[in-house]
Amino acid sequence: MIYELYYWPEAQGRGEFVRLSLEEAGAPYRDVAREPGRGRGVGALVRFLDGRNLERPPFAPPFLQAGRLLIGQTANILQYLGPRHGLAPKDEGGRLWTHQLLPGARRYRRLLALRARVEQRPRIAAYLASARRIPFNEQGIFRHYPELDAGGGE
Repeated sequence: MIYELYYWPEAQGRGEFVRLSLEEAGAPYRDVAREPGRGRGVGALVRFLDGRNLERPPFAPPFLQAGRLLIGQTANILQYLGPRHGLAPKDEGGRLWTHQLLPGARRYRRLLALRARVEQRPRIAAYLASARRIPFNEQGIFRHYPELDAGGGE
C-alpha cells in the first residue's frame, strides 16, 4: 500500500510529523498536495475537506489515506502508523507514553536530546537533507503571532 498524505504544500506544520514518521518507517507515500497534475495538488486536498460523498470527512489537514481508511489529525495518524511500522513500543503503556511526546515541550532537556538522536537516524537524516523536505517558514502553525506574546506584542 502507498499512503497518501494531504497537507498544505508549502508549510512543514503538523504534516511534517507525519512525513518524518513515514520516512523513518521507509513506508511508501505520496505528498499529494505537493504533486502537480490532475487529481493532485491543493485541489485534491480541498475536495476531501468539502466532504461530498464521504461518510467521515476530515476536519482539517493533515490527513492520511491508508487504503480505505481516511485518518485525520496528526496525533491519530501517528498513533495509527506507530505500531504498524515499529515506530512505537509494542506494549500499550509504552505506546501511550510515546503518544504523549507529541510536539511541544521545548524546555525539556531529555526530549531535546531524543530529538537530536532521531535527527541522526539514517532515513531521517536522508530526508532532512533531501529536496522533499520543505524548508522551515512561518506559514501555517509555526508562524509568529506578536499579539500572543507576553505583553501583547508590544
